[in-house]
Amino acid sequence: MTVHQAAVAGAERLRDGGIETAWLDAIVLLCHVLDCTKERLFTEYEAELDNDTIVAFESTLTKRIAGLPVSYIRRSKEFFSLEHYVDERVLVPRPDSELLVETALRLARSDPSVRRVHDCCTGSGCIAIALAYERSDLELSASDVSQDAIDVARLNARNVLGHEIPMWRADLLAGLTAPVDMITANPPYLTTAEYERLTAQRWPEPQIALDGGPDGLDTIRTLANAALDCLRGNRYLLCEAADAQADSVREIFKEVGFARVETVCDIAGHRRVSIGYGAESTRI
Repeated sequence: MTVHQAAVAGAERLRDGGIETAWLDAIVLLCHVLDCTKERLFTEYEAELDNDTIVAFESTLTKRIAGLPVSYIRRSKEFFSLEHYVDERVLVPRPDSELLVETALRLARSDPSVRRVHDCCTGSGCIAIALAYERSDLELSASDVSQDAIDVARLNARNVLGHEIPMWRADLLAGLTAPVDMITANPPYLTTAEYERLTAQRWPEPQIALDGGPDGLDTIRTLANAALDCLRGNRYLLCEAADAQADSVREIFKEVGFARVETVCDIAGHRRVSIGYGAESTRI
């Protein structure tokens, strides 16, 4: 069987298994098995595959049809142009969350007094690590309620940055020993009903990273209530949520005392990141 034949057969098998992105997934998984880039794969379409490679590729297809995301199969996901290790202990980083990093960087550029940044609900650590990679002068720290997630995040920090950053197991902002200038968070914000629909489809990502309660806002409410006491000069809280939740997040931030709230849209026009500005913070 050639590379091309394996790709076509793999895509057909995934399509029959109900995978909507069958061709893309087949190509990515075949590249994973062959340990090569897509560009190299396409130049070697007529190369013959040995039996061990075919068996390994078929194994990845079986896992994908069973509902395992490609990133879990590959044990890798790119985020902000950086490769992160991921497995079933953490949420797979989404491109949507890159807006949270971009917004934090923009705020830090506009306000040179921003020095200490804490990322809670850190999961794989991708947000904190991206910020540390882009701005090595900032003091980054991160926390997550899951020790499994912290273990993955520490591994990613070592692999991507070449060193660890302070990371600890804690519920939201517990464990902070001094105020910070900025808090970032990609908390669980699916409703419980939405999460239950995913589990009915055998979705494997951890409940603790997805289920935000009946309206999806339980964690955001708790975070907002705690944030002002942890922010130096009442500066910035940045929080990701769904577009349909933006108005509710705005009201939550206002109710707990943020002086101003701004919503940042992604390139598709979806309201994705909410910024709570404390009384002494400046607008970007």
